[in-house]
Amino acid sequence: MTDNKSTQWLVVTDLDGTLLNHHDYSTDMALPAIKKLIDLNIPIIFNTSKTFSESITIQEKLNINAPFIVENGSCIYLPKSIFPNTPLDKTAKSRNKYWEVKLGKSQAEISNILKIINTPSSYYQLLSACSIQSAAILTGLNIEQAEQAIYREYSEPLIWKSGKKELIKFKKELKEHNLNTLQGGRFLHVLGNCDKGIATNKLHDFFIADNTQIKTIILGDSDNDFAMLEKANLSIVVNSPSNHQLQQTFTPDIFTHQQAPDGWAEGIELALVKIKELK
Repeated sequence: MTDNKSTQWLVVTDLDGTLLNHHDYSTDMALPAIKKLIDLNIPIIFNTSKTFSESITIQEKLNINAPFIVENGSCIYLPKSIFPNTPLDKTAKSRNKYWEVKLGKSQAEISNILKIINTPSSYYQLLSACSIQSAAILTGLNIEQAEQAIYREYSEPLIWKSGKKELIKFKKELKEHNLNTLQGGRFLHVLGNCDKGIATNKLHDFFIADNTQIKTIILGDSDNDFAMLEKANLSIVVNSPSNHQLQQTFTPDIFTHQQAPDGWAEGIELALVKIKELK
């Protein structure tokens, strides 16, 4: 019996070091590939450590209208223009033009736990405790972007300043309070029991429709992208200064020669060729 289902492809992508250049956050060389995906009706879904406001700003700049996942899988946002009805998920709440599906802990909950554990706060520098000027220096963002990056709702990015033994103890204490850590390109992120892979699976469910199968092209560049990359039908690792740890644990379908944003465009072009071959 033949399978009459059509296939809806989704592009799920990390931002920093994957779509955005690791040093200057540029995207210009990815614009033709982004337009091609939009023309092919393939949604471009951010799955990022960035915040709600940062993600919206980048979407508007790139003319993208699609769901997005923030703060390393902590929350999914579904545009009401695409999902006019309340999602089946009972936890979904309305937030302006979006449905908000929270998967992690709030920043307030995380902050309270950091205050009661034994690890001294002098062992780390919280991004949320930085001045806007200091955050801009740490991240390489401009002042407006740094202000958006500081305002966290579901995570606490930090720079670890102590030794490895203390870091192991810190992570163990967080586990005892149902918190996880993910190492990004610049920061160690403290968050709830969620990750980019769990959020990708959850998002997949919102797209399921009769006679349609959902498949994913997933792009990342660092170890904190592993959880989502392993869920991909086609996985792409974009060449990046943050690749070293990921390369030890994961073999992608495509590894780009170029870095972001050129590498993102390279990966998408190669993936689109593979999709044609699969038909």
